[in-house]
Amino acid sequence: MADDTTFPHIRGSDGEHVGYVRMSEDDRFIPIDLMWNEIGGPQELTDAEALLEELGLSYLAEDWMLDLEDHPEPVKVRISEITSNRITVASIDYGYPADIGTSFELPNPTTALRRI
Repeated sequence: MADDTTFPHIRGSDGEHVGYVRMSEDDRFIPIDLMWNEIGGPQELTDAEALLEELGLSYLAEDWMLDLEDHPEPVKVRISEITSNRITVASIDYGYPADIGTSFELPNPTTALRRI
């Protein structure tokens, strides 16, 4: 997803990578979270960065639903690692037949994960 118009945004207070900023065609900036979702429209750079810093990483600690092709029901998971091109999640679903903690590696971005 990264190209020469997209660059990482590092939070100044702690050096944490919290997202990306993409230049728009009108020389404005689009804030993008770590899962490559646009979280706002084109805006001034300082506003895009502020939006990313406000969002932070809290959404990564939430529970998510994972759609699997070989399982009829979504599986409740938590994100354990995220990079620019991969998301690793672990099952926290007692109804899933595999053990709690079973890991799944997904491409980033993915349409298989959704918020609960």
